Amino acid sequence: MELNAAYIRRHLPGIQDDLLIEDLVEHGVLQSFPAGQIVLTDQQYIDYVPLITKGGVKVVRHTEDHHQLFLYFLRPGETCAMTLSSCLKRETSKVRAKTIAETEIVLLPVGRVYYYTRHFAGWNEYSLQSFRLKFDSILSAFEGMAFAPLEERTASYLRDIANISASKEITITHEALAEDLGASRVGMSRILKRLEEAGVLHLGRGSITLSSLQG
Repeated sequence: MELNAAYIRRHLPGIQDDLLIEDLVEHGVLQSFPAGQIVLTDQQYIDYVPLITKGGVKVVRHTEDHHQLFLYFLRPGETCAMTLSSCLKRETSKVRAKTIAETEIVLLPVGRVYYYTRHFAGWNEYSLQSFRLKFDSILSAFEGMAFAPLEERTASYLRDIANISASKEITITHEALAEDLGASRVGMSRILKRLEEAGVLHLGRGSITLSSLQG
């Protein structure tokens, strides 16, 4: 596994500037993470900004009353808008990020981020696109909480994980799913049972298998 210009062009298509790509190759660190690994925690000092190249990451925020709020998924080609924001403000992390599949990430030192914002228009375009995408994701999540039935949100959430991990079988507990979607453990179990009766999924011990990756 080698970080080179061809790898960046293939997996980070939003970055096209040749000089920027050369600098990313020189200063970026390519790392592989197994599924289920926490790659960023709350209040952590940010040394690197993650650029996702393979797999996927779930980003959540913990509220003052110790609840977990799901924000968005990071897919290949994307970076974390919340981490970028904290980095530029020189703040500690406001979110926690966890891989949901075997994931490859280019770790970009924060010093290069400051440099890129001053010297590369292509980086600023990439960053702004990341902010727009993740703002839309957060807005959709809140609209879903306000208006979409929990059954629909649960099925959509599970399909997102399945598509990112390229597997219809998802290893997740009812409790963890309830926490991410702002539901009770008992309520989530009922929702999953109804989805199983409707043929959307099959419940196993500690796992959920979708009938299809499509909605």
